[in-house]
Amino acid sequence: MVWIIFMMLAPFIGVFAYLIFQGRSMADRNVEQAQRARDQLRRAVGFSVADEIEKLDRLKNSGSVTVEEYARLRARLV
Repeated sequence: MVWIIFMMLAPFIGVFAYLIFQGRSMADRNVEQAQRARDQLRRAVGFSVADEIEKLDRLKNSGSVTVEEYARLRARLV
């Protein structure tokens, strides 16, 4: 009887332990993977960070974005 209960709970304990010990690194890997995908997309489309910053400068100069929005968006690019 105890063996059956253990066999039913073991997968849950294993998943819970994995999440505790690997949860933070999973998030880091996801962020790195998203950054790599974003960089690959930029290379495929032909846009670089410099192009995006130039567009942001034009938007700021035309008044379409505020200085705060410009700073926030530029920080995301760099």
